[in-house]
Amino acid sequence: MTVYLEYGDSAAHAKNGKLPFYCLSNIVRNEIPLHHHDYLELSYVAKGRGTETLNGITHELREGSVSLLLPHHIHHILSSKDAPLHLYCLMFDINLIFDSKLDAEFGQLILQTGNQLPSNVRLVDADAQEMVKICKTLFSEYEDSKIGKNSIIRSKVIEALVIFARCQSQTDLQPFHDSNPSTKNLIWEIIQYVHTNYLNSLTQESLAKKFNVSSASISRLFQRELQTHFLDYLHTLRIRRASSLLLTTDMSVYNISVESGFESFRTFSRVFKKEVGMTPSAFKMKAATPASLG
Repeated sequence: MTVYLEYGDSAAHAKNGKLPFYCLSNIVRNEIPLHHHDYLELSYVAKGRGTETLNGITHELREGSVSLLLPHHIHHILSSKDAPLHLYCLMFDINLIFDSKLDAEFGQLILQTGNQLPSNVRLVDADAQEMVKICKTLFSEYEDSKIGKNSIIRSKVIEALVIFARCQSQTDLQPFHDSNPSTKNLIWEIIQYVHTNYLNSLTQESLAKKFNVSSASISRLFQRELQTHFLDYLHTLRIRRASSLLLTTDMSVYNISVESGFESFRTFSRVFKKEVGMTPSAFKMKAATPASLG
């Protein structure tokens, strides 16, 4: 089965005048497919067990686990069948933690996550209890419209990140699983690069040059690790971007094709119909048509 990463675009979901913040309380009974966002995501496991793969490295998830993903970090979650995961997911624009110069040192520490510092920690005792309270408060504020909502949300997000960072600085986590790390590191570096550059001109050959490997090696890595071809993968990312723009903007279909990275409108139309099952214009028209009340 072909595996694709879902893309979460904060710009596509943000509303004018609203704080770029989203809070979800999810019960994961199966899995959350490979995906990434252009915003930060802090997730907390309130109950259950499972695993999470962050940029190709898999960690165990259990009550108290906290994960922090920076923009374009790639992850996949698999829940235990007998103990489904209850997750709180906090998603927010990176500028939320850089509104004040006083946060600069703390913000720089957070930006080391996934490189010098681990992306996943486990809270216990008072820290775990405090994180649950923060998540519940954030979920309540997010769902409500009280005065000072944005200020409360920002302060609680900072508080959650401080708890994570303090635990993170004391933790030396080892991967739960990391077979053939050199190959895994390379493919995830390549995928991350593709996800941050897929709107630009990008070819298998340019990737090979960038990462100092052969074009054939790029092809083999995509087929072995993601069960797809590079060009198909690239097209899927661009079509999902186009679909988001078709649903959330008044841009013309032609301009959307350009904004989604396609150099040829004909190619865009052909690939879109293959991926979605209808033309871009039909997709936009269908989305604009109110659902029947029956």
